[in-house]
Amino acid sequence: MIYIYDGTWDCFLTAIHHYYYDHEQVVNIESALSYIPNLIDQYRIIVNDKSKAKAVEEAILYKISCESLENIQKCFFSELQGREMWILKYLKLGFKIGSKIDYMLGDQTVLNVLTPARKVGSECHRLLGLLRFELLENNIYYAKIQPDHNIITYISPHFKERFADQNWIIHDTKRNLASLYNTERMVISYMDLSNIPELHSDEIRFQDLWKNYYKHIAIKERYNPKLQKNFMPKRYWKNLTEKQ
Repeated sequence: MIYIYDGTWDCFLTAIHHYYYDHEQVVNIESALSYIPNLIDQYRIIVNDKSKAKAVEEAILYKISCESLENIQKCFFSELQGREMWILKYLKLGFKIGSKIDYMLGDQTVLNVLTPARKVGSECHRLLGLLRFELLENNIYYAKIQPDHNIITYISPHFKERFADQNWIIHDTKRNLASLYNTERMVISYMDLSNIPELHSDEIRFQDLWKNYYKHIAIKERYNPKLQKNFMPKRYWKNLTEKQ
C-alpha cells in the first residue's frame, strides 16, 4: 500500500496516524504533488484531518521529545525525496526508545532525519542575514528568495519581531509561497505575486548609493571570491543588491 497525501505537514501526520491505527502494510508515503499514478501500485488517498495530525504531534511530544518534533518538521520541510519514509522509520524507533533517540548518531535511521534537519537550520541561519527587502511604490517592503528548502515558515517570525511596525512580504518565488505581514497579523499562503508594484523612487536612489559604497569600500588587493562563496553561497547572490 502507498499512502498519497496532499503535500502538507498536517496531511502527512494524518497519514502517520492511519499507519498506526489502520495496520496496513505501507511501503511508501508520497506527496500528490510528485506521485505519478500507474496500474501496478495499490494506493490510498489520505484526507487531511487536523485532529489526527494534532494527536500525532502530541504523541511525539509525550513519547519522544520537543526536540525530536522540531527535527522531524525540519526534515519534512527539506522537501528531499524519500523524507516521508525516513520520518516514519525514525518515529517507529523513537516511540520505542524515547528521547534518547537523537543521541544515536551512529544509527542511519536517526541520521536520515537529523542530516536534512540540520541543512534546513543552516539555510535558515544564512537567509536571516542575506534576505534583502526592497521598498515598493505602495510602501510595502518586498523580499524574494529561492531557498533550497521550504523554510519560509521558519524565518518569517524573526522578521515579524524585527520589523513589527512595517508592512512586508517575503516571497518564495520557487514555490509561489509568500509570507505577508501588515503590522498586526502574519499570513503564509500560496499565491501569485507576478504583478507586484515597481520599486519606490527612494529605494532606487538608496540602492545606487549602496552599490557605489560597496564598490569603493572594497580593497582590491584582498578580493577573494572563493572565500566569499564559502561564507555566502553564489546561489543567493542574485537577490543581493550589491551583486546586481
